Amino acid sequence: MGMAMDEDITRYQKTEGANEIMDKGYLTERDLPAMMDSDWADRLLIQINDELRLRSLSERAVLQKFNYYMGTGVIIYNPAQIDEAQAKTLLQHALGFKK
Repeated sequence: MGMAMDEDITRYQKTEGANEIMDKGYLTERDLPAMMDSDWADRLLIQINDELRLRSLSERAVLQKFNYYMGTGVIIYNPAQIDEAQAKTLLQHALGFKK
Protein backbone atom coordinates (compact mmCIF):
# COMPACT_ATOMS: atom_id res chain seq x y z
CA MET A 1 0.00 0.00 0.00
CA GLY A 2 2.92 2.36 0.75
CA MET A 3 2.05 5.56 -1.07
CA ALA A 4 -1.71 5.05 -1.15
CA MET A 5 -2.18 7.59 1.64
CA ASP A 6 -0.78 10.43 -0.46
CA GLU A 7 -2.20 9.48 -3.84
CA ASP A 8 -5.30 11.59 -3.25
CA ILE A 9 -3.16 14.72 -2.82
CA THR A 10 -1.95 16.03 -6.16
CA ARG A 11 1.39 17.68 -6.78
CA TYR A 12 -0.58 20.84 -7.62
CA GLN A 13 -2.41 20.79 -4.27
CA LYS A 14 0.87 20.27 -2.45
CA THR A 15 2.66 23.14 -4.20
CA GLU A 16 -0.40 25.40 -4.13
CA GLY A 17 -0.75 24.77 -0.41
CA ALA A 18 2.89 25.66 0.19
CA ASN A 19 2.48 28.77 -1.99
CA GLU A 20 -0.52 29.92 0.09
CA ILE A 21 1.47 29.42 3.31
CA MET A 22 4.34 31.46 1.86
CA ASP A 23 2.12 34.17 0.35
CA LYS A 24 -0.51 34.80 2.99
CA GLY A 25 0.49 32.53 5.85
CA TYR A 26 -2.54 30.25 5.87
CA LEU A 27 -4.82 27.92 3.94
CA THR A 28 -8.46 26.99 4.59
CA GLU A 29 -11.15 24.85 2.98
CA ARG A 30 -12.16 28.04 1.16
CA ASP A 31 -8.85 27.70 -0.74
CA LEU A 32 -8.98 23.88 -0.98
CA PRO A 33 -12.47 22.47 -0.35
CA ALA A 34 -11.02 18.97 0.17
CA MET A 35 -9.77 20.23 3.55
CA MET A 36 -13.31 19.74 4.86
CA ASP A 37 -12.16 16.14 5.33
CA SER A 38 -9.88 16.52 8.35
CA ASP A 39 -8.00 13.27 7.66
CA TRP A 40 -7.19 14.57 4.18
CA ALA A 41 -6.15 17.92 5.67
CA ASP A 42 -3.80 16.09 8.07
CA ARG A 43 -2.13 14.38 5.11
CA LEU A 44 -2.00 17.66 3.18
CA LEU A 45 -0.16 19.30 6.09
CA ILE A 46 2.56 16.63 5.87
CA GLN A 47 2.84 17.21 2.12
CA ILE A 48 2.99 21.01 2.52
CA ASN A 49 5.75 20.77 5.13
CA ASP A 50 7.59 18.36 2.84
CA GLU A 51 7.32 20.92 0.03
CA LEU A 52 8.58 23.73 2.31
CA ARG A 53 11.54 21.51 3.23
CA LEU A 54 12.23 20.85 -0.47
CA ARG A 55 12.37 24.62 -0.97
CA SER A 56 14.97 24.81 1.84
CA LEU A 57 12.66 26.99 3.91
CA SER A 58 12.73 26.91 7.69
CA GLU A 59 9.01 27.67 7.97
CA ARG A 60 6.70 24.82 8.97
CA ALA A 61 2.96 24.94 8.93
CA VAL A 62 0.62 23.59 11.59
CA LEU A 63 -2.95 22.41 11.38
CA GLN A 64 -5.58 23.50 13.84
CA LYS A 65 -9.25 22.66 14.19
CA PHE A 66 -11.55 25.30 15.65
CA ASN A 67 -15.13 24.89 16.80
CA TYR A 68 -17.47 27.79 16.17
CA TYR A 69 -21.13 28.15 17.03
CA MET A 70 -21.94 27.42 13.36
CA GLY A 71 -19.65 24.41 13.00
CA THR A 72 -16.07 23.23 12.88
CA GLY A 73 -13.32 24.38 10.57
CA VAL A 74 -9.73 23.46 9.81
CA ILE A 75 -6.89 25.85 9.03
CA ILE A 76 -3.27 25.19 8.10
CA TYR A 77 -1.08 28.15 8.99
CA ASN A 78 2.46 29.34 9.57
CA PRO A 79 2.87 30.03 13.31
CA ALA A 80 5.85 32.27 12.53
CA GLN A 81 3.42 34.65 10.77
CA ILE A 82 0.08 34.08 12.49
CA ASP A 83 -0.72 33.25 16.09
CA GLU A 84 -3.51 30.93 17.22
CA ALA A 85 -6.00 33.72 17.95
CA GLN A 86 -5.43 35.28 14.51
CA ALA A 87 -5.78 31.84 12.89
CA LYS A 88 -9.13 31.33 14.61
CA THR A 89 -10.39 34.73 13.38
CA LEU A 90 -9.05 34.24 9.83
CA LEU A 91 -10.75 30.85 9.57
CA GLN A 92 -13.98 32.22 11.01
CA HIS A 93 -14.03 34.94 8.33
CA ALA A 94 -13.02 32.53 5.53
CA LEU A 95 -15.89 30.21 6.44
CA GLY A 96 -18.37 33.07 6.69
CA PHE A 97 -18.99 32.49 10.41
CA LYS A 98 -18.86 36.20 11.23
CA LYS A 99 -21.42 37.32 13.79
